[in-house]
Amino acid sequence: MKLKYITTVVAIACGMFFTSCVKDLEVENINPQDLSDFNQDYIFNKIYSNLVLTGQTGPNGSSDLDDIDEGTSNMTRLIWYLNVLTTDEGHCWWNDPGIPELNHNSWTNSNVLTKALYYRLMFGVTLCNFYLDSATGSDAATLQKRAEARFMRAFHYFYLMDLYANPPFLTKLSSEKAPQIQRADLFKYLEGELLDIIGEGSGNEVLADAKATDYGRADKAAGYLLLARMYLNAEVYTGTARWNDAKTYADKAINTSYKLCTTPKNGFSAYQLLFMGDNDTNGAQDEIILPALHDGDKTQTWGGSLYMIASNMSDKMREMDLYGATDENGDAIKGYGTNQAWDRGVRARKQFSQVFFGSKSSSAPSGLPKDIVTSAGDDRAIFYTTGQTMSIETESSTSNGLVYMKYNNLHADGTSGHDPSGRFVDTDYPMLRLAEAYLISAEADARLNDGTCTSAGIERIKDLRKRANVKSSNKYDGTSPEALTSVTLENIFQEWSREFGFEGMRRMVLVRWNRFAGQSDYTWEWMGGTKAGTQFDKRFNIFPIPDSELNANPNIKPNYN
Repeated sequence: MKLKYITTVVAIACGMFFTSCVKDLEVENINPQDLSDFNQDYIFNKIYSNLVLTGQTGPNGSSDLDDIDEGTSNMTRLIWYLNVLTTDEGHCWWNDPGIPELNHNSWTNSNVLTKALYYRLMFGVTLCNFYLDSATGSDAATLQKRAEARFMRAFHYFYLMDLYANPPFLTKLSSEKAPQIQRADLFKYLEGELLDIIGEGSGNEVLADAKATDYGRADKAAGYLLLARMYLNAEVYTGTARWNDAKTYADKAINTSYKLCTTPKNGFSAYQLLFMGDNDTNGAQDEIILPALHDGDKTQTWGGSLYMIASNMSDKMREMDLYGATDENGDAIKGYGTNQAWDRGVRARKQFSQVFFGSKSSSAPSGLPKDIVTSAGDDRAIFYTTGQTMSIETESSTSNGLVYMKYNNLHADGTSGHDPSGRFVDTDYPMLRLAEAYLISAEADARLNDGTCTSAGIERIKDLRKRANVKSSNKYDGTSPEALTSVTLENIFQEWSREFGFEGMRRMVLVRWNRFAGQSDYTWEWMGGTKAGTQFDKRFNIFPIPDSELNANPNIKPNYN
C-alpha cells in the first residue's frame, strides 16, 4: 500500500466539493502529474475533503491510496474501525481483510486497516504541507486559511500521535526521507502550533473566532477542544498529567458561542438530531464544532456516515417507524434514509449495551429504538433489540448483539436526502462536538479532586443527562439529572460510553484509564479473541508503524517490538 502522488499531491476530487468550505469552485479532474500551477482553493478544499472523500472520481475510481478497497480507505471509517472494533463497544462479523484481527486485538504491522489509516493520515499531512509551502499573502483571508491548514495538519498529526506514537515528521514537502519524531516531542510541537493559531502565541496566522467562519471550517473552538483532548491524554503521550490544562481549555470551548443541541424536533430527540441527514441545519450545527461534511450528491463515499448507518441496518428496517417521529404533515417518518442495508454487519458488544441496561443485565426489552429509549430512560439508548440477543455468542450470527441505530440519513422535517439514487447520505460526521468539552471538564475536575467531581463537574454531567432526557428510571443508576449529587470517576468512565458510543473515541478512553491492553481487571466479550475475554499484550496500546513504511524509510524504527 502506498500514497499516490505523495510529493505532487492530488488536486481535488472529480466533481466533488464542499460549497460551505469554498464557494463556487470550477472543479476538474486534474492529473497532479501535469499540474503546473498551484491553485490555492483546490488544495485548501482537498485538505478538508480528505476527511470524507477517497479518490478522484466519486466513490469509486482513481483512489488516493493503492492496494485497498476504496470505500474502506475513508478516513472516518478507518478511525472508527480502530477505535470501536478493538474495544468493548462494537463488533463486526465480516471477514473482510483486517477486521477479525481488530475484533480480537491481534493485529500485526501488515494489517491492511491499520496501514490504510496510517497512510490516509500521512496523506492529509502532505496536503497541508503542500498548501502551506505554496499559499502566500498577508491578507486576512489567506492568513486565516493558513491557520486552518495548520490546524488540520495538527489534527492529522494528533491521530498519528495517538494511534502510532512515533510517526515520520515533516512540516514541508521534501524529497528526503522523513525523520521520525518521538511521541512526547510531537505532543510539544502540536501544543505550540495550536496555542499559536488560537491567538495565544506570537504569530499572525490565527483561526477565526468561534462560529465566525463557514460551517465545516476549523475555528478557535476547534483549537480549544483539540488542546483539551490532548491535555486530557497527556499522561499517556508524555508521562506527565495535565489535568488543569485539560479543564482550562475544555472550559474555553464551552464558553464560546457553541452550545449543546437541546431542542427536539418533530419527535426526534435533541441527541438524535446530532446524527441525522440535516444535522447542518436542524440545530445540531450549534454543537458540532468540526464536522466531516457529507452531501449525498456531491460527496459520495462508501465510508463515512454511510458506513455508520448501513453497517447497522437490515432490509426489513426500511419500512419501520423506528424513531417515533413525524413529518410536518403528521405522518410517520419511516426507515433510516438510505436504501443501503449491510445486514447488521456491526452489532454492540454486551458491555456497551450494559452501560444503558445495567452492569448485571443479560438481556434488553424487545422493541424499536423509539421503545427502547423510553424503557432505558435515556435518549442515547438508540437500540433495535427485536430478535437480538445482548451477548454475541456466535460472532457470525447477525441476531447476536443489539443493533445500535445512532446514525441515520433522515431529515427531521421529513424531506428526502440529496442523492437521487437514495444510496449516499447527507449526515455530517461529528469529528469534534461540544459535549466532549463537558466530559473533559468533568473528568479533569474529578481527577484534580481525589476522584470525585466538585459542584462544577457535577453540573457538566447534569447538562449532558438533561439533554439526553435521562429519567430516574434509567437502568444504570436510577438517578435523574435533577437528583444527581455525586459524580465519581467511575460514573464518568461510563458516561463517556453513553455520550460518545460508536463515535470512534472508546479506545482512547480505555487506554487513558488503563483498561485496554496489558491488563486483566476489565474485560469484554471477544477481547483478545475469546468469548469471555482475555488479556492481550500492553504493546497493543498503540498500532504498529506499517511494514511497508519500515522497509521504505530507514529513518523509521518500529514503535514496539
